[in-house]
Amino acid sequence: MKYLIGTDIGTSGTKSILMDTNGKLIAQDLEEYDVLTPKPLWAEQWPDVWVKGVKDSIRAVVKKSGVAPEDIKGMGISGLYGGSGVPVDKDMKPVRPDLIWMDRRAQEETEWVKANISTEKLTEITGDDVVDPYYGYTKILWIKNHEPENWRKIHMFLPPSNYAIYQLTGAVCIDHTAAGNLGGLYDINTHTWSKELLNAMDIPESMMPEPIVDSTTIVGHITDEAAADLGVKAGTPVVSGGVDVGAANVGMGVFEPGRYVAAIGSSMNAALVSKTLLRVKV
Repeated sequence: MKYLIGTDIGTSGTKSILMDTNGKLIAQDLEEYDVLTPKPLWAEQWPDVWVKGVKDSIRAVVKKSGVAPEDIKGMGISGLYGGSGVPVDKDMKPVRPDLIWMDRRAQEETEWVKANISTEKLTEITGDDVVDPYYGYTKILWIKNHEPENWRKIHMFLPPSNYAIYQLTGAVCIDHTAAGNLGGLYDINTHTWSKELLNAMDIPESMMPEPIVDSTTIVGHITDEAAADLGVKAGTPVVSGGVDVGAANVGMGVFEPGRYVAAIGSSMNAALVSKTLLRVKV
């Protein structure tokens, strides 16, 4: 029998499951942690917490399952919407905690975008007609405006799941769901970073991860060091699983319009599939 591991980095915990390729659940594990809230409406996390959760939960399901490492044929890692993403330096070390989705500090940056960038242009390029501190690009602007010393150190912003994938495989990437959920910087028409919007916000394109891949893409393979730690075989392929709610849709079998998933955890998301662009006024 062949087996697969699925891991999801959540806001308050990381979950892993091990299943056979017929869909039977063999083992599962949850590793919990906290969110840092240094000020009202602020919410951030150091990525080391996520990486530890990923490693501990994968190690636990492998041990619980009793499955031989060579029978585990692959794993996918999804994650919470990481807001700004993990700001790393040129040595891939975190510069500061990640401003996650629930962080609301970028109010002034949100108002600046509304005043200086055409909503019509933003919608045309990104598909989003809502400007809000929820989105990662406003959080990136907050770091740029309020932490110049950190800004000078930042080489790249990596989403939580992609940071964890890097730690396990050494591969750098971002998937389209994470790039799109960052908001204001991703062009839905070309599936690339928008040079026009990056220039308008004075954010270097080099800070945006590449390649941008499909969530089903094998982006790397488990290193020897990570394999020894996790109890899996070195070279096990890893898939970029994407943002958690999109992955939940797939897990719940929502592939066509007419059904949706209500994902309830630290927040509630209603996720659906549409063949046309939906515009929602709030």
